[in-house]
Amino acid sequence: MSTATLTQTLFSLPVGERIALADQLYASVPAEWQKSVDEEWLQEAERRSAEMDEVPGVALSHAEFLAGIELQSRKA
Repeated sequence: MSTATLTQTLFSLPVGERIALADQLYASVPAEWQKSVDEEWLQEAERRSAEMDEVPGVALSHAEFLAGIELQSRKA
């Protein structure tokens, strides 16, 4: 079975089954990898928080963020 076929089959599963499968897949990832990724996400969040503290005008409201995504999807 090709990856594309497998992916299509998995996406056709009911939501609850997809979530259970995603949980199982994530649990199968080695703990040291999970820890390093979690640390990288924390560092990124801290960097962005510091950036917003330094230049408050850079921060977007939730509505502005969503509007930007919508605009980008229209361009694509």
